[in-house]
Amino acid sequence: GDVLASRRRRRFVGRRSEVELFRVALESPEPQFLLLYIHGPPGIGKTSLLDVYAEIAAEAGASVARLDGRDLVPSPPAVLQDIGLLDGLDADSTVAVPSRGARMVIMFDNYERLASLDEWVRTWLVPRLPATTLTVLAGRAAPDSAWRADPAWRELLRVVSLRNLS
Repeated sequence: GDVLASRRRRRFVGRRSEVELFRVALESPEPQFLLLYIHGPPGIGKTSLLDVYAEIAAEAGASVARLDGRDLVPSPPAVLQDIGLLDGLDADSTVAVPSRGARMVIMFDNYERLASLDEWVRTWLVPRLPATTLTVLAGRAAPDSAWRADPAWRELLRVVSLRNLS
């Protein structure tokens, strides 16, 4: 596994500003945003970028949960189970971080496959996560207009549109 990770790191190029944006958000005691929304056409490097994000988060000691819309049943219980937060969580609960002070990073890849859960993610899941949790959504489409319609989300959301490398 270490050999594979090393080879992936060596082959990853570009995306410095996107990597730095994530690193700063992860290292900031009071993040300027809680949700990073990455979108772009198929094959542009969204999954590779999430691989780098996961590595950075793990090196920083954060708890990392990665979900892939291709492998996930689009239902709230399935998402909570994959994140490892299903037990003891009811409609009014706040999600607890794995250990005090630890950062948590939740990444959704192929988010377009979970479009039916978008409202639930925006209105139920992310608001119940601790403020130190960084959520990353990566998919082909730009965020739904509801993310930007809410003034609070406009402040707490960063949208990155991936384009071809030069």
